[in-house]
Amino acid sequence: MKQLKELLSGLDVKIYGPETIGISDIVFDSRRVTPGCLFVALRGAKVDGRDFIPAAIKAGARAVVSDQSTAIEGATLVAASDPLAILAPLSLRFWDNPSKKLLMIGITGTNGKTTTSYILESIFNAAGWKIGVMGTINYRFSGKCEPAPNTTPFASEIQRFLAAAANAGGRAVIMEVSSHALALGRIGGVDFDVAVFTNLTQDHLDFHNTLEEYGRAKSLLFEGIDPQSDKPYARRAVLNMDDPWSERIKGVSRVPVTGYRLNRQADVFAKKIESDASGSSFVLQGPRGLSLPVRLRLVGEYNVLNALAAAAAALSQGIDPEAIRKGLETIKGVPGRMERIDTDKPFSVIVDFAHTDDALRNTMAALRRLKPARLLTVFGCGGDRDRTKRPLMGEVAARMSDEVIVTSDNPRSEDPQKITLDVEVGIRRVRSDHYEIIVDREEAIDKALHMARPGDIVLLAGKGHETYQILHDKTVPFDDREVARKLLKNL
Repeated sequence: MKQLKELLSGLDVKIYGPETIGISDIVFDSRRVTPGCLFVALRGAKVDGRDFIPAAIKAGARAVVSDQSTAIEGATLVAASDPLAILAPLSLRFWDNPSKKLLMIGITGTNGKTTTSYILESIFNAAGWKIGVMGTINYRFSGKCEPAPNTTPFASEIQRFLAAAANAGGRAVIMEVSSHALALGRIGGVDFDVAVFTNLTQDHLDFHNTLEEYGRAKSLLFEGIDPQSDKPYARRAVLNMDDPWSERIKGVSRVPVTGYRLNRQADVFAKKIESDASGSSFVLQGPRGLSLPVRLRLVGEYNVLNALAAAAAALSQGIDPEAIRKGLETIKGVPGRMERIDTDKPFSVIVDFAHTDDALRNTMAALRRLKPARLLTVFGCGGDRDRTKRPLMGEVAARMSDEVIVTSDNPRSEDPQKITLDVEVGIRRVRSDHYEIIVDREEAIDKALHMARPGDIVLLAGKGHETYQILHDKTVPFDDREVARKLLKNL
C-alpha cells in the first residue's frame, strides 16, 4: 500500500480530491480493478479508457488518472496531459524500482528475440541462476507462466512482474523489448545492464513509417543504458556485427560493445559451422582464447547467430563457459519456432513464426538445406499492419517454395481477400503458376497436407506459437500445430 500523495510527488498533474489515500494497486484495465486501486484511463486506437471510469469507480478504484480536467464523483481525479507518460514513474514508485535489484537483459531486433531469450534462459539455468523472462510467447518465472498479451507490456505490468521476481529471490530478468514499447516509453525507469541487438529488417512500418524511424526506436534501448551504476553487473551492448545497423547503434551506445557474428572475427564468433536436420555443430570462439565446441539442437544457421547473441550476453556477466555449453546443448526447441509436428506420414510438417520477408527467407533457406523433395509453404500476412511487406513476403515464398498457398493470418479489420491480393503482387513478380489463394486457413493447411508427397516439407508460417485468429469482429481459437495434428489424423 502506497499513499497517492507519495506516488504523485513532483509529477506534472492536477489533483481533484483527497491525496492522503492508500493505493493498493495500479491498473489500466477496468476489468482488473480491485478495491483501493489507482485506475489509469488510457486512450487506445479502438478503446478509450475514459469510458470505463464509472465501472472502475464502481469496482473500488480510489483514484483515477485521466487527461480530463473535470472532477469525478466517487474517486480522486489525477488530471495529466498524457496518462501513458506518467504510468511508468507511478509504477516505478509503487513497486519500489525492482530492476535495481536484478540483472536486467533486454533483447531487441526484428527477428530472433524470442529464440535468443529462450537460449539465454537455458544458459542461466545451467549456471544455477533463478531467471524470469518476459517475451512474445509468455511471461514466466519459477515455474509460473502466463500468456503474453504484448511482447513488452505496459509499464505497470513490467514493474509488477519485476517486483514479483525480485521478491521471490530472482537474480535476473530477460526481456524482449519491442520497438513499440521503446517508442511509447513503456520501459521507462527499467535499469537495463545488458542490451542485445539481433537484426533490423522491414517490419512495423504501419507504426514507424520508415525503416530509419524503426531503427531509431530500436537504438533507444542502447542509448538508455547508463554507464554509471551501483549494481554488481557489467554494462554491455551486445551487437550482431553481421547487421549494418550495429554500426549505428554502436555510435549511440554509452557502454562497451561486445560484437558477435558468423564465421568472421569478432569478440564472439562461430567457426566450423555444420548444419543438418537435427541442428548445427560449431566452435564458439570468445574472449581470452575461449574455444568451445557446441552441438546446438535448433535447426538453421540463423539459430547459430541467436546462440552467439545469448553466449555473448552470458560471457559479459562472467558465466562459466561450461554452463554456456550446457545451456546451448540442453535447449531442444522454442514453441512455434521451426517446431516439427510429429506425424507417421512420409513427409514433414514444420510450424514457424516467420512473419517478415527476412524471417521467411531464413526459415526457408534452413529447410532447403535439408534437401526436401519439395517445399510447400502456407502463409499469410496480418491485417492492420505494414502493407508494404506483403508483396515482399509473396516474392520470397514464390522464389523459394515449390508450391505456395496464400491464406489468412489475423486479418483484423481488413478484408482477408484483399490482403491476399497484396501478397499475390509479389508472387506474380516471380511466377504465374504453382500457387493458390485459399482464405480459410484450416482449408489451406488441409490442401497443403493433401498435396504433400514422400520426402516433402510442409511449412506453416506466420503464426507459430499463436493459439488464436483475430477477425474483424472477434478473436477465435486457432493453433496451426493443433489444426495440423487434427488434419493429419484424418488424412
